[in-house]
Amino acid sequence: MKKKYSTDIVLGEKYVDKQTGYEGVATSITFFQHACERVCLENYDTERKEVKEMIFDAPRLTSLVTGKTAEVTRTGGPGAINGQRAANAR
Repeated sequence: MKKKYSTDIVLGEKYVDKQTGYEGVATSITFFQHACERVCLENYDTERKEVKEMIFDAPRLTSLVTGKTAEVTRTGGPGAINGQRAANAR
């Protein structure tokens, strides 16, 4: 079965992670078969003079250009029902 994935993340645009406050430029987007869309943010550390990369779930990111939080159509892992994660029986 083929699936189509889309995103409202714009590569090259600056985003901030709502949980950590980390800011960076979106440089890649990864779609996993059973999980959330993930986005790599790069930032230049001027003290250490090096590029840092961090990867976040897209719904955690807010665009610093538009102020909008990323929306995704495919969330949850295997067993997700209507966007809600099913309880694991142990």
